[in-house]
Amino acid sequence: MRLFVALPLPTDVAVEAAAILPDLPGLRRVRPEHLHITLAFLGAVPDERLTDVIAASRAAAAGQPPFTVTLEGVGRFPESGIPRIVWMGIVQGATESSNLAAALRRALSEGGIPFDAKPFRAHLTLARVTQDADRATARTIAATTERLRMPKLRFEVDALIPFESVLSPKGPRYTPRAAVRLGAG
Repeated sequence: MRLFVALPLPTDVAVEAAAILPDLPGLRRVRPEHLHITLAFLGAVPDERLTDVIAASRAAAAGQPPFTVTLEGVGRFPESGIPRIVWMGIVQGATESSNLAAALRRALSEGGIPFDAKPFRAHLTLARVTQDADRATARTIAATTERLRMPKLRFEVDALIPFESVLSPKGPRYTPRAAVRLGAG
């Protein structure tokens, strides 16, 4: 199974965040029900290791009490050149999210569970630039991203979730495999 561990967003916050970006050619927006803050992407994991992923998630969550996240500002990766990702930044809760991601990655490593080791950057992916977007389209997306202003979005984080991700031509389907409460250690 293909797995990632993430912080879920409340439905109302996800709907509001998804509505921030205008419809632009070359931009594939993330649907509200798919918005989350990824702590670790594991990729393909043997089914029998799911219990180990949940145990690593519990170990990480035990030391982190619930916290508030404030999303503010829109940016892009990379920061210059042709954008690939459009995101919202995490202001309040960035340190807690980073600490939780680090604890999760330690627990996964200790359990011998491989994951994508790219450094954690506290953000919420709103959209991806399509691979067929030409330079003019990419420049329009970059310029629009720089001009966007939006209200702060705030929510409480009290759990992390190992999700199974099934890819299809119609888009991904995410299935929660457990809800691991923060501070439940």
